[in-house]
Amino acid sequence: MPREVDPKKTRKALRRLERTRRKIAEKQGEDTLSEWEDEFITSVGDRLETYGSAFNDPDKGRLDDALSGLQTAKLREIEKKADGKSRKPMSRGKGFGQSGFKSKTKSPGPRVRDINEDIGDVAGEPPAPPRPEGPPKLRVIKGGGD
Repeated sequence: MPREVDPKKTRKALRRLERTRRKIAEKQGEDTLSEWEDEFITSVGDRLETYGSAFNDPDKGRLDDALSGLQTAKLREIEKKADGKSRKPMSRGKGFGQSGFKSKTKSPGPRVRDINEDIGDVAGEPPAPPRPEGPPKLRVIKGGGD
């Protein structure tokens, strides 16, 4: 069962591809597209004209869109390159639990127990009584309920 793609969205995607192609043709002598980017624009355009959509897997984007999420992002990147804007590298982030803000309070330090501090306290205490050897012995406690 083929997907129902909005024809307006297909035409809009085709116009974006053609606009990008024209911008690149105007710049002809300068930094043009790589072979891969040119092939990408051509193949996406062919699939849009043939099928009305450039992707088939519903996990790759919204079902009523003509381009998948990654195709849209790559096309945006190619458009910026055609405009002469440089590409920003992806940020690596700071990981979990760290934000861009610095705390005004002093950090408490690591939560680590120093065993050397415990040794000094144990030296002043009397040694524990020795544990009896063998199985436990049962005995009757006087004064219990009759």
